[in-house]
Amino acid sequence: MRDQEFRITWEWERAPDVRIPEHRATWARIEIWVGSDSVTLVEDRESGSSRRSIYCPLYPLAEWVAYNWWFLQTDARPARGLSQYEGFLGLTPQLRERHSIRSSGDGFTWPNMVIVPDGDRTHLVWQADPSPRADWPVRFLASGDRWVSSADVQRELSAVVSAVLTRLAEQSVGPTVLRKEWDVIGNADQDEISFCLAAARLGLDPYSDAERYGDAIIQASRSLSDDLLADFLDAVDPDRIETALAWVSAARSRILRPPAVLVEDGEAFRRLRSEAHQGATFPRGLPWQLGWAQARFVRENQHSNFLRPFEIEKYIGSDIDPVGDPDLQAIGGRTGRRPLAILGQQRPASSKRFTLSRALWHCIWDDSPVFSVTSAHTYRQSIERAFAAELLAPADGVSNLLESAPEAASDEEFEQIAEHFGVSPMVIGYQVRNQLVSHA
Repeated sequence: MRDQEFRITWEWERAPDVRIPEHRATWARIEIWVGSDSVTLVEDRESGSSRRSIYCPLYPLAEWVAYNWWFLQTDARPARGLSQYEGFLGLTPQLRERHSIRSSGDGFTWPNMVIVPDGDRTHLVWQADPSPRADWPVRFLASGDRWVSSADVQRELSAVVSAVLTRLAEQSVGPTVLRKEWDVIGNADQDEISFCLAAARLGLDPYSDAERYGDAIIQASRSLSDDLLADFLDAVDPDRIETALAWVSAARSRILRPPAVLVEDGEAFRRLRSEAHQGATFPRGLPWQLGWAQARFVRENQHSNFLRPFEIEKYIGSDIDPVGDPDLQAIGGRTGRRPLAILGQQRPASSKRFTLSRALWHCIWDDSPVFSVTSAHTYRQSIERAFAAELLAPADGVSNLLESAPEAASDEEFEQIAEHFGVSPMVIGYQVRNQLVSHA
């Protein structure tokens, strides 16, 4: 990825008629860029002309950043709403408040842009305003969707806060709520930082919501490894965290326990994983494109015709240990035999096959000895979902079996093809929409 893909720039402007001191001191011409895309491309309602900047105080944005600092670093939960609904329809008001720049508010117009962190990547999505609003002086014209460096995003947001605080000091404005909030963040020690990040990942405000979950958060942080902890916190219901953690710990112990008797041959899996790590290269970029490419590699490596159902049980075993949180779908890992996945619920055969295929992705490309399959929609979970769809129901196979053009295919056709491949009709619909219609 290129340096500085996400940029916020500003030039201070005089605003003698603005009454609020924080606003008057930080009035600016502001631009937001993602690569070469202008997020602040607007149409001026009065003149009818367009420009790539907005005029308003920078203070509200800085205050919003400070209030939501921990969420903007680790809270990936908005990704589910973004993935399941068109636009931002799946985001609750609380998630919008924490992740949308438009929530900076204070009566000023900000772009409809959400910031969703996901490890070393951050997902930026912004939408144009569909029509002018009578009470707004501008209408935002740009839409976009980009994965960028999380370091870039955090650096730019931090720079906004620092610049605003410096400007306020120069203009002798203060003390301010922003200064107090940023000092609390800056003075946090490492244990406090770790707790705040874990709480935010659970979707909890570290300073107001997380106290009653504190012991469970600390226990999870101490007992789970990095990736397993991240996936657990991304998905678990905070009210079920203690029982869910006990379930994860029990399943992990079972997976890592040496087998008493070597009863199952894992040679097919071991060969597949070995060959996947010997020179196989895949495209970087969008997670689903990577997942599709990796699934095609597995099919080709195993000489599996794209019209044949994939024998997933040949590569990974399974068992069931019910868990009270449906968002935790499986815990898996590589054992002394073939890989094993402990499923959290009894599932229909098609759903079970899909979950096991997601688990197989981890077994092949994830170096963690134990992993989880969850309802979260993070970058890694998106890769594994795309991998499972393409492994079980290859797009070429679906295309071959369709009697109609992809864009005209009926639900009945989806059901027939789903039955052939042993998947749900939703998987066939996903493949048609994302690989066949878009490329027709």
